[in-house]
Amino acid sequence: MSARAGSNGGSLGDLQRAFQDYLLERSDGFQAAVRDSRKADRATLLDVYRDGYALRLIEALTTDYPGLMAMTGPADFDHVARAYITRHPSHHRSIRWYGKDLAGFMANTAPYSGSPAAVEMARFEWALGEAFDSPDVTPVKAEALMALAPEAWETLSFTALPSLRRLQLAFEVPQAWQRRAEVEPGNLEVERAAAGPVTWAIWRPELVSNFRSLELDEAAMLDALTRGCTFPDLCEAVAAFTGEDEAPARAAGLLRAMVEGGMIAGFTH
Repeated sequence: MSARAGSNGGSLGDLQRAFQDYLLERSDGFQAAVRDSRKADRATLLDVYRDGYALRLIEALTTDYPGLMAMTGPADFDHVARAYITRHPSHHRSIRWYGKDLAGFMANTAPYSGSPAAVEMARFEWALGEAFDSPDVTPVKAEALMALAPEAWETLSFTALPSLRRLQLAFEVPQAWQRRAEVEPGNLEVERAAAGPVTWAIWRPELVSNFRSLELDEAAMLDALTRGCTFPDLCEAVAAFTGEDEAPARAAGLLRAMVEGGMIAGFTH
C-alpha cells in the first residue's frame, strides 16, 4: 500500500492525521490518498490496517480487564472497547497504559453508565494492575517497630507501600473477580454489597497483588497514615469509631495487621 503526500496539496502531517481519523472510523477521506494495488483495491488494503489497529488495542483491553469480559461477554466487551478506542486514541508509548481511562469512560458514557457494577469492575481491575506495576519496595518488619523506645511512638509516622490503592465499592466486585474463570464469559454476576459501600485496600508486598476489605475505623486510620499523621493522630482517627479509651489498643492492633500484611514501607520518628 502506498500513499501520496504533496500531490493533493497535503503535507505528511496532514496525511498522518487523516490516516488516524480513518483508523478511528471518524472519516474515510484518507482513501483518496491511497493507490490500489495489483492484489487488492484501496478500501480492502486500508481495512486491514483499521481492523488490525482496533484488534491490537482490544487484545490489550481484554488482558487488562478479564473480570469485565466475564461480566459482559465477548460481543458487549467488543462494543465498549471499540467505543473507547474511538473516543480515546492511543497516545502512550507502551500499550500497557492504554486502558487507564476505561472506567471513567464507561461511567460517563451511555449505555455503559447504566451498568455501575461493570464500571466498578473496571476500576478494581485497573487498580490491581497499577499495584502490580508499582515500584518494588520491601515492607517493614514488625520487629523493627517492636524495638522502638516507648517515647518514639509520640512522633512516629509511617510510609505506605507505593502500590497501595484504596477503593470504595458498592458492589461485591472483588468476590466476583475471584470467580471470573469459573463461568462462561458473559455469565459472571456481581451482587450489590448488602451492608452498603465497602472500602478495599489493594497492594503488592511481593510478586502478587493482594486485596482485602477494611473496617470503617481501619479505613479511616489508613487514610490518616497515608497522609503522614503520627501514631497519636491515628489513635484519634480510630477513636471516632471506638471511643478514646479503646482507641490506642485498637490502633496498635490495626497497625500490626497492616505491617504483617506488608502494607507499610517504613517509618520515621
